[in-house]
Amino acid sequence: MEVRAERAGPAVVVHLEGGRLVVEEDTQELRDLVQAVTLVDEGCSVVLDLEKVWQLDCSGIGQLVELGNQVRELGGVFSLVNVGPRPRHLLALLGLLKVLPVFASREEAITASWSARARGGAPLRPRGEAPTLGVRLPMEGGLHLAPAF
Repeated sequence: MEVRAERAGPAVVVHLEGGRLVVEEDTQELRDLVQAVTLVDEGCSVVLDLEKVWQLDCSGIGQLVELGNQVRELGGVFSLVNVGPRPRHLLALLGLLKVLPVFASREEAITASWSARARGGAPLRPRGEAPTLGVRLPMEGGLHLAPAF
């Protein structure tokens, strides 16, 4: 997977060029980039552009949730843009749209980042505390879902 990043106000927009976000090996470069950005600029928001991602499975979703938690712990906002209908449907089925907000455009996501920065950052959770999803997802042995999108 190819990862490209650009600064846009209070956020870094990350473009994924690989077409799929499915296994941990596919996401290593993305994780490294997000970690570097949040270490250099604590409170920086990350907007993940999924326009060229056509396949997303439970491993990829797990990585997105983990990255979102990492960004929020440091006071930033983690959001998704250009999410295709099938991946968006999967996120909705799992109840993750509150944890991984999806915006219609990059501009809306950046505006949300400005708003969060003006409020002093995104709400922080204690380190290691999982977001409240209203459902418990089995983590041991992996999350099992039918076909990858």
